[in-house]
Amino acid sequence: HLDQVATYFGLDVTGWLLAPGRWLQENAEEFWSRNIYLVGVRQENEDLVGRVHDLELRVLQLQEKALSADRLAALLRFRPEPQWNAQGCRVVGQKLGPNAVLDTLIVDIGTTSEVRVNDPVISPRGVVGRIIRPGAFFSSVLLLTDPSSHIPVLTQEGRVPAIVQGQGPGALLEVKFIARKDAVSRGEILLSSGQGGVFPKGIPVARVVEVSAAGTSLFQRVSAEPVLSLRNYEELLVLSRQEPDVSIPHAAQSSAADTNASTAPQPTQSFSTTNSTAQ
Repeated sequence: HLDQVATYFGLDVTGWLLAPGRWLQENAEEFWSRNIYLVGVRQENEDLVGRVHDLELRVLQLQEKALSADRLAALLRFRPEPQWNAQGCRVVGQKLGPNAVLDTLIVDIGTTSEVRVNDPVISPRGVVGRIIRPGAFFSSVLLLTDPSSHIPVLTQEGRVPAIVQGQGPGALLEVKFIARKDAVSRGEILLSSGQGGVFPKGIPVARVVEVSAAGTSLFQRVSAEPVLSLRNYEELLVLSRQEPDVSIPHAAQSSAADTNASTAPQPTQSFSTTNSTAQ
């Protein structure tokens, strides 16, 4: 048919008639080739984006593990006084804010680990609070910011005794009973004094932020802030006072018994001798 058309109309006319169709065919093939290529590129791009997201998540997980390892290493470096036993725990819940009855944390340690009421809870950097309600496997920790918390302290530089009392979440701590004549300055660290039988001596409790005269009062008005942010606790230490071992070793008991036996007076034979004489 093309030969007949070319003969009748001439080659030029036939060529002009066929050229658009050929152009459409070539462009259609090119379009489909490009479309298929772009689909492949898009799929490859989506795969690469997914891998990037996975790698970013992995990096975040590794960073979190590194930070956790640093915190745990700090806990392990803490060495309490010989009469105290330190056990690590994790914070699993907290009650903070005006709707909370008490400023407390929940930690994953309890009486099965010999935790008791009033055991101190600290971080390697300072005091957190004390155990107020131990369960078998979990315990409530009263934070030092709670109004019912009273901690005996000493100023680090002047060794001035005082009491740190909580004033509720978000409020500064009140430092009580620092006389007018006693020197205390802003920025000074308050350390646990060891009095009261709850906290060991020398652990940072708070930092002084305000000092002023209190009218006609015999004491200064002093405010402080905790050395740590209450929302940054993840791993903590619970300190338990070790009871002194008053039991007498078995060997010592045996030695004492042998000594008593050797030094005890021996019974005389006069009674039996008298009887035999009488007979």
